[in-house]
Amino acid sequence: MAYRGRGGRGQPSSASLSRVIPGSLHTFRTCAHNICMVSDFFYPNMGGVESHIYQLSQCLIERGHKVIIVTHAYGNRKGIRYLTNGLKVYYLPLKVMYNQSTATTLFHSLPLLRYIFVRERVTIIHSHSSFSAMAHDALFHAKTMGLQTVFTDHSLFGFADVSSVLTNKLLTVSLCDTNHIICVSYTSKENTVLRAALNPEIVSVIPNAVDPTDFTPDPFRRHDSIITIVVVSRLVYRKGTDLLSGIIPELCQKYPDLKFIIGGEGPKRIILEEVRERYQLHDRVRLLGALEHKDVRNVLVQGHIFLNTSLTEAFCMAIVEAASCGLQVVSTRVGGIPEVLPENLIILCEPSVKSLCEGLEKAIFQLKSGALPPPENIHNIVKTFYTWRNVAERTEKVYDRVAGEAVLPMDKRLDRLISHCGPVTGYIFALLAVFNFLFLIFLRWNILCFNHGIASSIVPLFPDPNKPVFFTSLELLYCWADRSPLHEAAAQGRLLALKTLIAQGVNVNLVTINRVSSLHEACLGGHVACAKALLENGAHVIESAWRFYWQIMLTLTKKCLTLELPCMRLAPTRGLTV
Repeated sequence: MAYRGRGGRGQPSSASLSRVIPGSLHTFRTCAHNICMVSDFFYPNMGGVESHIYQLSQCLIERGHKVIIVTHAYGNRKGIRYLTNGLKVYYLPLKVMYNQSTATTLFHSLPLLRYIFVRERVTIIHSHSSFSAMAHDALFHAKTMGLQTVFTDHSLFGFADVSSVLTNKLLTVSLCDTNHIICVSYTSKENTVLRAALNPEIVSVIPNAVDPTDFTPDPFRRHDSIITIVVVSRLVYRKGTDLLSGIIPELCQKYPDLKFIIGGEGPKRIILEEVRERYQLHDRVRLLGALEHKDVRNVLVQGHIFLNTSLTEAFCMAIVEAASCGLQVVSTRVGGIPEVLPENLIILCEPSVKSLCEGLEKAIFQLKSGALPPPENIHNIVKTFYTWRNVAERTEKVYDRVAGEAVLPMDKRLDRLISHCGPVTGYIFALLAVFNFLFLIFLRWNILCFNHGIASSIVPLFPDPNKPVFFTSLELLYCWADRSPLHEAAAQGRLLALKTLIAQGVNVNLVTINRVSSLHEACLGGHVACAKALLENGAHVIESAWRFYWQIMLTLTKKCLTLELPCMRLAPTRGLTV
């Protein structure tokens, strides 16, 4: 139903490329994949899933793959945004139902997701988090469209309560014909295999990672006369905020030289504020509220000990970040946490106030006696454990594996749903799969695929003379309509940003669907310095720029006494007749 590893117009979606592993003399061959990361959880929301998606995407782009991200709108952040290295993010106008997860009907998201998958020539859908409704929707639609699917589970989940039963059943449906599943720890793998009744052979363990250059120790930022315990997490029940509220008064009463720095936001913050008020600890307990990811390191380096009170955790990136900053870690022994750090870098405790207090007292004693290793030594050890480039390389092997697998036809998919998900749930979702397929056929009939255009086929300012006129016209008509960051910089007259983009290799002759170039934008805005910089770096001047050429002429003639005058004088020197 969509592009399955076949190249379309422009750059083929599975072009072969070479890569050299640093430190190796061998060159490996792999395929360049068009990957779509889908999750409800992404920046500006903060968390481990968000960081994982962003860092993995950046490393995959570095390795030669095309990556886009699809999430829901966050406030005024809607539409298409570009991040570092041209990473494109679609913020879809979908309503949030609960805890940043969108509401789902399975069908309402199909037109938007199909539009993106076709336009971006996506070959692999990679969904993240079992708590994300959009991730499940994307898996369901991708299978209907015949695309390869990968799912990463970042969390642990129970089996007993009603919400767990419903979520696990939904996960069973979503993963029953997913090509491959990735978990962040072996404990998480066991949990996911049991919850979704999966074959363990299609489940891989690829841990999270941290960028060690972002989390470096700075011993001069902390006061050795005071013992500082740092907590950075969402203030919710699952993160053990109730345990933290019991630990604070007990340790503050026992150690007068102890203080807490707590970063994070959530519904349980009121409990910590009540504890601080009741025991008059305003000068010893600082509540920083929500933190941006770039500020986390500046908070961590102020402390000696990092405390994690999570009640359930698949991996816990926070303790790796803290250890990378040189802090002694004290954490609950739950989920996959015992797999993350060696015993000499972490003190594990039971998820109770008494056990955590004992663990913290042990860390305080080691700190006062000088038994803890220097922060720089801890950092040098941790930075060798987990790197995003290693995560990207291992994930790439999963993509290579699923790219060669056959996609289940509709009849076999229905049989799989019925046999794998039970007689009731199986028939219900088999019926939904049929409706989804019919809806997809309707969309294909109502909105032809080529009407979407191809996002990567941004045509040059001058068409190829060797190409038939008919096909050139189609390319011009259905090319990507997005304005590039270079267009925005030229239109706003931001010369430094424009020169930076040019230095990074951005094509100065990119045009939109209406044949508007960055040079046009600079002239229309009267930004002569930007126009001159574009011309000096190879921007072409064309006398017939479709509907926008007359706007340039009108601007240059009617406003010749304003800022556009230098542009008007500059034009004839470059061959443009005014």
